[in-house]
Amino acid sequence: MDVTGDPWGGRTLEWATSSPAPFYNFAITPHIKDIDPFWDEKEAGTAYQRPAKYEPIHMPKNTGAGIIISAFSVVFGFAMIWHIWWMAIVGLIGMAVTYIAHTFNDDTDYYVTVEEIEK
Repeated sequence: MDVTGDPWGGRTLEWATSSPAPFYNFAITPHIKDIDPFWDEKEAGTAYQRPAKYEPIHMPKNTGAGIIISAFSVVFGFAMIWHIWWMAIVGLIGMAVTYIAHTFNDDTDYYVTVEEIEK
């Protein structure tokens, strides 16, 4: 049983994470110096070493603004095709209000704690 996440000896960085990959992808952002840094690290024997110190990872929060804007876009598109002007105005205003509301939302990110990364 392979615990490295790389059962086929892959060359590229996606094989450097466990499988399934954690939601934050990499605990430490890899520094890319050439075309195959993971392969070079595996050849040197340094590929799977845990870092001495982790730092919190900055992540974006999920938002429903995109799906709401797309729903208003469908309403707007349908109304424009069939010349339903009041519905087109509702769709356009809905898109604008959702976009503006999302723009002024300051609660858009969070940090993954070091304790959660070390698990």
